[in-house]
Amino acid sequence: MGNKSLTIVVVVAAIVIFGVGGYYVGSRSSSRQAAGRGVANEPQASNFNAVTADLKSRLDANPKDVDLVMRLADVYFDAKQFTEAAEFYKRALSLRPDDAEIYNNLGLSIHYMGNSVEGLRYVNDGVKKNPYHQRILLTKGFILAYGLGDMGAAKEAWEKARVINPDSQIGKAASEFLAQTNARTNRK
Repeated sequence: MGNKSLTIVVVVAAIVIFGVGGYYVGSRSSSRQAAGRGVANEPQASNFNAVTADLKSRLDANPKDVDLVMRLADVYFDAKQFTEAAEFYKRALSLRPDDAEIYNNLGLSIHYMGNSVEGLRYVNDGVKKNPYHQRILLTKGFILAYGLGDMGAAKEAWEKARVINPDSQIGKAASEFLAQTNARTNRK
């Protein structure tokens, strides 16, 4: 691969990574607030330490509150502290072992920690729990493509995500990934 091709691949990967990350974080935050479970301005908290201390204190009082565990994990994820996020997603998973969304978040955290193979293992475990969970299929394609370089398997995952609901934000994101991948394939 020439320098120009490598540069294009790196730029496209960076755009995709930041685009998916922003989409993913925004979707989690708005869904959490819509459910009425969010801590005020959690993702934009001006004092990260105060927010985490508050959540940890409340969690100490109620250690089996999976919603608190998830909020704390989300705060760490939003702050790009993926090691801590993964720790709390694992704790949430021990409390709610059949929740595909937790597997998704844990797998993505581990991928961002630089271990795409282990991240994909958690994502695949989540897909087994719910093979129709659209977001986890999108994440699976993302990790396969940009963590492991397996574009064929990534396209398969994105196609499954798209088919579930092509008009949803996730379905549209999957369609966009497929179009970008097909455009790159056609240029080669």
